[in-house]
Amino acid sequence: MFQTAHRIVFPLALLLLAGIPACASSEDGKQVTYALSAKQNYERGLEELKKENYVEAAHFFSYVKQKFPFSKFAGLAELALADTEFARGNFQEAIDSYKSFARLHPTHEKVEDGYVAFRIAECFVKEMPDDFFLLPPAYEKDQSSVRDALRELDSARSKYPDSPYAKPAQAYRREVLRRLIEHEVYVARFYLERGHPKAAILRIETALRQYPDSGQEGELLLALGETHLEMGNPARAKQVFERVRGEFGSSLQVKRAELFLDFIRQRFGDNPVDKPAHG
Repeated sequence: MFQTAHRIVFPLALLLLAGIPACASSEDGKQVTYALSAKQNYERGLEELKKENYVEAAHFFSYVKQKFPFSKFAGLAELALADTEFARGNFQEAIDSYKSFARLHPTHEKVEDGYVAFRIAECFVKEMPDDFFLLPPAYEKDQSSVRDALRELDSARSKYPDSPYAKPAQAYRREVLRRLIEHEVYVARFYLERGHPKAAILRIETALRQYPDSGQEGELLLALGETHLEMGNPARAKQVFERVRGEFGSSLQVKRAELFLDFIRQRFGDNPVDKPAHG
């Protein structure tokens, strides 16, 4: 009698257990109850991600990957894990996760439409140095991460020119270029203040060649004109300031250029002459 009951009850217990959602505890002690399907768990992960419950979101996405490896939601969960790292501010971890996803799923729609590439670029942008109170301004700091961000943005734009993410990435690119130009102007003025005007000019002219579409050419040209003026070359300075006035409409840079032109006119006349070059 016992054996017969055991044969009936034990399989029944297994069936009941199969219908009970699995549970786990998150890092902060909260209970995570998993659903029965890949889709349900993935959607719960998205809900937690939206609510900024990143640990719980990661639990759901990881569960989908492990328990439903052949479901379409496994790939989506893998990408969502990268998005979770991004949302948490773990940008290096996010970069690694996005790159891994692109390598494992090269034909996934989120790879082919440029989403992954632009997300990687955005991670590099987020890692650029910031301005903090009582610390040196960002343009005085090492710009390696800023150059990395420009490289990734340009790479994404080149590979996916028609991507829906290309346009918002342009705003990031303008900010990156602005930061690089600020740094180049800072370095040029650093050289100038320490009596190395030729090094300052070389720095500015190199930046003009490297970043022709930066939108910050006016700032570079103003710095170049100031440097020529400091070197005692008012004629060359005048040419540069006149270029600013002719190319940049009614911008603030034009107003500054006109002030310099007025100074040159009053100090050196209408036809200034540069001092002779030595050696």
